[in-house]
Amino acid sequence: MVDVTMNAEAANHVSLSYWQLVRKRFRANRYGMAGMIGCLIVLSCALFSGFLAPYGAQSKDKAALYSPPQTISIFAPEGGLTRPFVRGFDEEMDPVTYEFTFVPSDNKIVPLALFVQGEPYTMLGIEFTTHLFGGADGAKVHLLGTDGLGRDVLSRMLHGTKITILMAVMVMAAACVIGTMVGVSSGYFGGTYDLIVQRGVEFVKSFPDLPLYLALVAVLPRRADAAAIFVMFAAILVLLRWADLARELRGKVVAIKSVDFVNAAVAVGASDGRIIRRHIIPNMSSHILVWATYTLPEIILLESFLSFLGVGVQLPMVSWGSMLNQARDIQALTAAPWLLAPVGMIVISVLAFNALGDGLRDAMDPYSND
Repeated sequence: MVDVTMNAEAANHVSLSYWQLVRKRFRANRYGMAGMIGCLIVLSCALFSGFLAPYGAQSKDKAALYSPPQTISIFAPEGGLTRPFVRGFDEEMDPVTYEFTFVPSDNKIVPLALFVQGEPYTMLGIEFTTHLFGGADGAKVHLLGTDGLGRDVLSRMLHGTKITILMAVMVMAAACVIGTMVGVSSGYFGGTYDLIVQRGVEFVKSFPDLPLYLALVAVLPRRADAAAIFVMFAAILVLLRWADLARELRGKVVAIKSVDFVNAAVAVGASDGRIIRRHIIPNMSSHILVWATYTLPEIILLESFLSFLGVGVQLPMVSWGSMLNQARDIQALTAAPWLLAPVGMIVISVLAFNALGDGLRDAMDPYSND
C-alpha cells in the first residue's frame, strides 16, 4: 500500500529545470519583483523618450526662463471638476529685495491633451510627431519647470534617460564580453598563459579608478563630434570594468574544470572550444547575470558624476549628469531647485537595478530558502 502511494506521488511530481526553479524563486521575492518593475519603467522611459517627452531636448521657451514646475489640477477655479489643466505664472518683484517670484495665475490656464502633435523625433528608425501629452492647441506645459534657457526639464530628463542608459548598457556589455573571455580562458588553460593574463589583470586593477578616469577623459579631443566623444568615453569606462569579472570567473573556472562532467567531456575527445561553450560558460551564466545587474547602477553613477564635472557626455547630447552640471552654480540652484530633478531618476534607477540584482542573486542560489 505504501509503495502504491509513493508511486502515485512520484507520477504526479513535476520536475523543474534550474531556470524554472530560478523563475519560481524570483517571483516569490517581492523586493526583486519591485526592482524588476522599476527597471522596466526606466528602460521604457529610455526606449520611448521621444514619445513620452512633450518637447525636444534642445527646444526653448523664451517666455519661461527658470519657470517653476506646474501642478496638474482637475478642480476648476470656479468649483467643480473639469478636464486636467495646469496654471501659468505671473512674475512679481519684491520691492525690497528686487527678487522676482512666480505666482500661479487663474488667468493663464492651459488644458492638457493626450496624443498631441509636436516636434518630430525618431524611434526605432521611424520618424514620429505624436507625443503622449502636451498643452491643448500647442500651448506650452512645463510639469518640472524650465532651466535658464527655457528648456523643459521633464523633456530633457527623459531624453537624458536614453543617453545614460545607453552608456550603461554599452559599457556593461563590452566589459562583460571582455571579462568573460579573459577570465574563462585564463582559468581553463592555466599555466604560463594564466600567469601572464593574471599579472595583466593585477596591473589594470592597481590603478586608482577615479584619478585614472579623470586623466583619460582629460585627453579626449574637445573639438570632436559629440557622438565620437560618447564612444571614446564609453571605451574609457570599459577599460577598468572588465578586470573584476575576469578575476571572479577565473577562480570559478579553476574550481569547475576538475568536476566529473568536464572530465567526461575531455575523455570522449571534446575540443577545448566545445567544453568552454557547452559546459564552462553555461555554468557561469548565473554569476555573469548578477554581475551585470550590479554593474549597471555603478556605471550610471560614474557617468553621472563625470558628466556633472563637465568631462563626460558633451553637448548637444544630454544625460542626467550633464543636466546636473547646470546646478553647480549656487545662485542657479537657489533660483531653480527643480534643476535637481535628475537626481530622482538616478536614485530610482540605482535602487531598482540593485534590487533586481539582489533578487536574482537569491533566486539563483541553490541553497537559498524558498
